[in-house]
Amino acid sequence: MMKHRSFKLNPCRRESGFSLIEVLVALLVLSIGLLGLAALQAQGLRFNHDAYVRTQATNLAYDIVDRMRVNNTALAAYTAGPAPPFVCDPTDPSVAMDLECWYDGLARALPGGTGVIAANATANFYDVTVQWIDRTPRDFGGAVRAPRTAADCALVAGRFWNGTNCLVQQTWTVWP
Repeated sequence: MMKHRSFKLNPCRRESGFSLIEVLVALLVLSIGLLGLAALQAQGLRFNHDAYVRTQATNLAYDIVDRMRVNNTALAAYTAGPAPPFVCDPTDPSVAMDLECWYDGLARALPGGTGVIAANATANFYDVTVQWIDRTPRDFGGAVRAPRTAADCALVAGRFWNGTNCLVQQTWTVWP
């Protein structure tokens, strides 16, 4: 006959389970993961805002480029920008009003948005340049903030310092 071994519980032994230290370690690991997720979300929001502003700049540049192509007999007139304040009247089809509406759109859609249209060196092309203040926070030696000095601005490609702000500049070339 086989002997069946029976296991007896030790009445002096306490029941086992999670200790308080194990729970605290699990909470620590979870909180580190959630902090990483929050940082990732914040970085995504910054990139999304930067992409939004670039899209606005591109749309405004294409708007004036289209207006220039429609009115290609007066392309040279587009190089003279109007003086602020810009009052846009979309019902007026003149070059001056095209520029008024474009400058008004730049000022409204972009932070510190400005623009210039210049005849290219070949005189057969025109450069449409759009600038805006770079307010996207960056990591400058462990401090996340917007660029505030010429040295900060020089660290980021495609930016230049105008004496007060770090500006992003994009240029599109138009041909008749």
